[in-house]
Amino acid sequence: MNQDNETRLQSMLDREELFDLVRRERFARDQRRFDVMSACFHRDAYIRTSWYDGHGGEAYVTATRKWMSGTGNSKHWVFPAYALVDGGRATVESPAMIFNRAKIEGVEVDFHVFCRFFSRAVREADGWKLLTFEVLFERDVMKPVNPSEAMPLDWSLLATMRPSYKFLTYIQHIRGVKVSQQLLGDDQPDQLDAFHAEQDRWLSGAA
Repeated sequence: MNQDNETRLQSMLDREELFDLVRRERFARDQRRFDVMSACFHRDAYIRTSWYDGHGGEAYVTATRKWMSGTGNSKHWVFPAYALVDGGRATVESPAMIFNRAKIEGVEVDFHVFCRFFSRAVREADGWKLLTFEVLFERDVMKPVNPSEAMPLDWSLLATMRPSYKFLTYIQHIRGVKVSQQLLGDDQPDQLDAFHAEQDRWLSGAA
């Protein structure tokens, strides 16, 4: 095998291993396989979601276990699409959907969040590990499970929330969780551009 083919093969292996990693982490989370979920994260990982912002892969897994014992019953579909690798560093971006069923004043609703998951990853002796996990929000939707029922929403309150994740913010507000309105989203493209530029600098070793 010539060097060009060896390089291409290694690139394909890295990409597939990274894609498998991000799929496996969310699947393990949703299926409560917390041992598998924990093994996906670097010990010093940074995680930011609508309900969590902190460092430490194991700390996040512990918090997730507690969260899922209460109201955190959301599920995830993940479609890894774009990975960049530079030596022992990589970034991965994945179109995704978060979906959940909740009750608002006795009315069952389904809501879906369309987003992308973004992670830095680092290569360790036993394979790739997630060094970060962040959500880039696109938009979300909500509808009553029974189409004949009206959603009892405070529409004036909803109007104050970021359009890229307003229904998610509303549901979390009902649950007593304050969601930052400074999360990454397509409705603030300048912020998103700066975020991606920072990730590119990290990947190249410049940051």
